[in-house]
Amino acid sequence: MNDQPEGSEREQIDLLRSGSVVSSLAGAFGNTLRETRLTAMLGYLVALEPERFCEIFAFRGRPLSVSLETRHATDRSDILIETTAGWGVVEAKVSAADPFRQSLKYPAKWRVLLTEYIPSSKQKRLRGVKYFRWRDLEGVLRQLAGSKNNRVRFVSRDLLSYLEEHAMIEKNESVEIYAREINNEESLAAFLKARMYRCWYQKGSRLAEASYFAPHFGKRIARNHPGVQVGISYIARIERVEVVDTWQDFLKTVREVKEGQWLNRHMRLLRPWHGRGHDWHKKPRSILFLSTPRLVFNPPVLKENLVKGKGFLNERYFSFDKLFAAWGC
Repeated sequence: MNDQPEGSEREQIDLLRSGSVVSSLAGAFGNTLRETRLTAMLGYLVALEPERFCEIFAFRGRPLSVSLETRHATDRSDILIETTAGWGVVEAKVSAADPFRQSLKYPAKWRVLLTEYIPSSKQKRLRGVKYFRWRDLEGVLRQLAGSKNNRVRFVSRDLLSYLEEHAMIEKNESVEIYAREINNEESLAAFLKARMYRCWYQKGSRLAEASYFAPHFGKRIARNHPGVQVGISYIARIERVEVVDTWQDFLKTVREVKEGQWLNRHMRLLRPWHGRGHDWHKKPRSILFLSTPRLVFNPPVLKENLVKGKGFLNERYFSFDKLFAAWGC
């Protein structure tokens, strides 16, 4: 979100939690998806826009109050909304569980069940009960993300980011694979044997959104290694991304992620990164820690089928669908 006056520029840096970039305020409290965080944010947003949500949820009357985790006789409701015509309850699940029976514990005229569960045709006809999936709220959240009210705008955007981060709704542009050129011996060895990749840190990069890394092998490296072909053939899952400033910081980070014995065994593969021409003081570097590289495309995906123009790979973020489409060309 950028509400700064025109002409003002403030430095913004990434917030990391356990090595991963935090993309939402809710994500700053933990990496796992929690129902309590989602319902707290949604409840706050309902309180800011009560008439809008009462209309969506089909709660009649004029809204009077919104309560979170209200204690009842046997349990606590997630969101309880009082109107001049009665009470409505919102019971939320992040899984495909059916919260209908649980919602019956609470005295309410209307029940909204927010879940990934797909109700039967009979359940869809239940009186006073509406099933919603989280993705059903995407439209209203995107509308409210453009609200003139600062609080409504912020919470809507943050809730959208949190839902996108945990794949509860689809991102506008899916980033599944981060692709980069590998055309030298040291980077090839680091990828295949040490399961690592190093590149300059780029502010605003979508690297943190990617789940996999795919190197594009160039002609020079293919000529020197008979088993390596030009193009994208290997894919490795990204286990962790760290940003380091110096060689010493890099070694410290590797010890923390891989432990000292691993570093000692693989130092011969990483030491070339400290040689001539590797100035660690120019700017920070992103270090990708990877799982075992898997040979996925044989023959490889050719660069000219993926991007326009010649030279280096000028696009770095792909979906699996795009790679498979280019592979079939």
